[in-house]
Amino acid sequence: MRPYLRDLIDAELPEITVLDVGAMHDGENCYDPLVEQGLARLIGVEPDPASRAKLREIAPHNTYLPYFLGDGGPARFHSTRFPGCSSLLEPDPSVIDQFTSIGAGDPGGNFYVNFTTDVETRRLDDIEELPPIDFMKLDIQGGELDVLQHAGRVLSRVSVLQIEVEFVPLYVGQPLFSDIDIHLRGLGFHLHKFIDVSGRCFRPIELPNPFAPYSQLLWADAIFVSNLLTPELRQDDELLKSALILNDLYASHDLVLRLLEELDSRQGGGLGQAYLAGLQRNQPLKGRFMNIKDYL
Repeated sequence: MRPYLRDLIDAELPEITVLDVGAMHDGENCYDPLVEQGLARLIGVEPDPASRAKLREIAPHNTYLPYFLGDGGPARFHSTRFPGCSSLLEPDPSVIDQFTSIGAGDPGGNFYVNFTTDVETRRLDDIEELPPIDFMKLDIQGGELDVLQHAGRVLSRVSVLQIEVEFVPLYVGQPLFSDIDIHLRGLGFHLHKFIDVSGRCFRPIELPNPFAPYSQLLWADAIFVSNLLTPELRQDDELLKSALILNDLYASHDLVLRLLEELDSRQGGGLGQAYLAGLQRNQPLKGRFMNIKDYL
């Protein structure tokens, strides 16, 4: 287990307000280390009533909102055979069915649309009950850019983002990673790393593990950091919150050290030195970084 920030520095750590857009429970959550330490306040957005009821049963102390997020207008929700593939965008069989272990044209495929429902969307910036958000996880199957384009007020306070991005359009008209990256750079965010990178084989090739990437990247979780290259523009509390998130969730020790040293330069403390000494005590460290060599 990698060391938590609380084990490395002597400082009162802040509570992180987490917004999970697409909070459907499917196992572990990226922010679980913060929850386990009592350092997270969680707000989830999950429009599916059954999924929302399950979430409330598991964690009744959390807040779960019932909205479909988007541009504030009408939309059509495509409910798929595998709930995690459901989307406000239509799955594209002409793309999906080129790859093994996923499918949309056949009723047995996980992207196969069982039924559609007309819904009304809400703009994230229009949800008045939201407090300032520190960390945001966004995973809504192709609708991520639509949410981000109507969330400027919310994003102005966010320190770190985790967003599922695609590299090929699995849904009709789906924005890809490059579109999201360009938009977020305009708001002061920069890509930090990819994690949980996934791919599939083109048919008919199929590996013994059909879920293992082979040559074609399909999707990944992209981690974006506000003012990545200009931490001097962040407030003191934002620096410490970013350091907590990046250490405990992503093992980004080099970036965390830089943030703590920026904080030390303002407050005259020794957090950076203590952090570096703590890392040296915990050798060897294991980071989280996508490297295709890991699959060879």
